[in-house]
Amino acid sequence: MESRYLNSLLHYIAENDRFNAEMREAKQEFEQMAGAILESDREYIARINSFHNWYILDRPLGAKGLTPLNYFIDYNANTLPESELTHYRELRANVHSVFELGKFLPSKTRLRDLVTGKRYDVEGTEHTQFLDKGALFNTRVFRHGAAYYVSNYFLLHPPVVAKLIRAQVKKVREGSSRAPKYLPYSAANSGEL
Repeated sequence: MESRYLNSLLHYIAENDRFNAEMREAKQEFEQMAGAILESDREYIARINSFHNWYILDRPLGAKGLTPLNYFIDYNANTLPESELTHYRELRANVHSVFELGKFLPSKTRLRDLVTGKRYDVEGTEHTQFLDKGALFNTRVFRHGAAYYVSNYFLLHPPVVAKLIRAQVKKVREGSSRAPKYLPYSAANSGEL
């Protein structure tokens, strides 16, 4: 099941003219990193949703220095009920990774983050019911209260590349264990990262 708070935020951004110019610029940045998003692509919906997630959750707005999510929270801090603001704040702690389909549970799907090994029992099976156990895909996982939800996209990896992906993930895990526990102030703030 998708996060209704993320979907609500997506609609808010899409309907709000103040984000349009910035979104066009962000799409160009995203395509430089992840390749062109073409309407003729079989995975167009998943790729455009992946872009929207990145734009809203990760990319700071040029003039504000805040992500659209953080801007939305600040802008609505005095008008939304605290319970709703809490759910929007929870979107900040999302996990974007390569996940493996573990198994189906009653009304839930068990996913395993390949990078950290952490397991998530996400609400619903509507996005995963047609996948085979062991399928690999990129998405985001969100937590609202005690429940986990997935994002509105799944970028499925073909089985023929699973071995390669697992090898790359292993390199990332091994590299992160040797990474310094902190960064010097100058390196962390110089833009060299």
